[in-house]
Amino acid sequence: MTMKPKLTYLLIALLITFWIVFIGWGMVRTAIKLTQERKTSFIEVKPKPAETKKEEKVSTPKPQQTKETTKELPSELSRAETEPKLTLVRTYKVKPIDFQDVLPVMGTVKGKTEIKLKFEITGTIKTIYFREGQKIKKGDLIAELDPKDAQLKLDYARSKLEAAEAAYRSLEKKLEVHQKLYEAGAIIKSKLEEVELEIKSAESQVETARSEMKLAENELKKTSIYAYKDGVMGPRKAEEAEFVTPQDEIGSLFEIDEVYVDVGVVERDINKIKLGQKAKIFVDAYPNTTFEGFIDKIYPVIEGKSRTLTAKIKVPNTRGLLLPGMFSRAEILIIELKSAFMVPAVALIQSAPGVNLMPVIPKESLRKTEDETQTGTVELRQVDLGYLTSDYAQILKGVSSDDLVVTETQGELKDRIRVKIVAIEEPSF
Repeated sequence: MTMKPKLTYLLIALLITFWIVFIGWGMVRTAIKLTQERKTSFIEVKPKPAETKKEEKVSTPKPQQTKETTKELPSELSRAETEPKLTLVRTYKVKPIDFQDVLPVMGTVKGKTEIKLKFEITGTIKTIYFREGQKIKKGDLIAELDPKDAQLKLDYARSKLEAAEAAYRSLEKKLEVHQKLYEAGAIIKSKLEEVELEIKSAESQVETARSEMKLAENELKKTSIYAYKDGVMGPRKAEEAEFVTPQDEIGSLFEIDEVYVDVGVVERDINKIKLGQKAKIFVDAYPNTTFEGFIDKIYPVIEGKSRTLTAKIKVPNTRGLLLPGMFSRAEILIIELKSAFMVPAVALIQSAPGVNLMPVIPKESLRKTEDETQTGTVELRQVDLGYLTSDYAQILKGVSSDDLVVTETQGELKDRIRVKIVAIEEPSF
C-alpha cells in the first residue's frame, strides 16, 4: 500500500524535471542564435581595411556621374513641388442648334361625332345589317324593325283617305246641282248654303285623312335606321328578335374622317399648353406611322383623382386608320427655337434674385498639354436666360459658339481658375 503513492510522486517529479530541462535548453539555443547574429552584423558593418578599399573602388561612381545626378534630382523635385494641381471638370460645348421642347402625354382616340342609334318607335328588331367596326357610307341601311303593324296603319290611313276623297267628290257634284237649281229658283238659298257647309266638312275630313296617311308613312319609315354620315360602327347593344323602345340603344356610329385624341395633362404642365399647338400622335397598330394634329379644345376643369386637365387634339383621318378606342401616345410641341444656344440647366449658378452666373471656359483659353489633355481658364460670367426647361436653358447673352460650359467639377470653381478638362459633351438634340 505504501509503494504505490511513492511511485506516483516519483513519476510526477520526473515529468516536472523533464519540462524544466526542455524549456531551459530552448532558451539557451535562442540566446546562442541571437549572439551569432549580432556577431555577423558587426562583421558586415566593420569589414577589413583591404576589403573596404576594394568595395569602395567598385561601388563608388565616377565624379562626372555624381555631378549629373546631383543636378537632375533637385530640378525634378522642384518642378513637382511647384506645378499646381488642376481641378478636373466635365464640360458641354456651346453650339447653335434647332431646339424643340415637347410634352409627352397619353390618351384615347375618339370619333369626331358619336351618334347613338335608336329606333323612334317601339317594335321587334327584324334585321341588323352591321358588324362591329364596319365602315359604312351615308344612306346605308343599319337595322330595321318588323314593319307589319306600321304597314297596317298605313293601309288603314290610305283607305280612310280614299273614302274621304270620294265623299268630297260626291258633295262637289251635289253642290253643282244645287247651284243650278238655285239659279233657276227651284230651291231657296238656305238649301244651297247647307250643301256648301257639307262640302267644307268633307274637305276637312280629306285633309285629316291625308295627314293620318302621312303619319302612317312616316311611322313606317321609322322602322328602318339609315346611316346619317360616313363612319364606322361601334359595338352592337341589341340583337335580332329583341323588343326595343325609343330609349333602347342598338349601337353607335362614329364619324372618323377626323378624330379627336383626348389626352390628360398633369397640373404642373397646364401652363405649357395652348390652343393651336401642334402635336404628333403614335398608336401601337401603326408603329412606323406618325399622325399630326393640333390642340382644338381645352377643358376648363381638372377632373378625376389623377388631377389632370383634358385637352382634345384634332387629327385628320382621311385613310380611316385611327379608330375610336385606340390607345395613343402624343407629343405636344411646346416651343420651337432656331439656332439657339441651349446648355444644361445644372450649369447655372443663381448668385442673387434675377442674376444668373455660369462657369464658362472661352475657346481662346483652351490649351493642350504634352499628354494630349486639354486645359482652360474658367470665367464666371453673368448670362441672360431665354426659354427654360427642367433640363436645359436658353442663353441669350453671355456665351459664344464653341465655348465650353462646366457641368461637373471635382473641386471649387473660382473666377480665372485654371482647370483640366476630362470630358466634352456635344449637343445631341
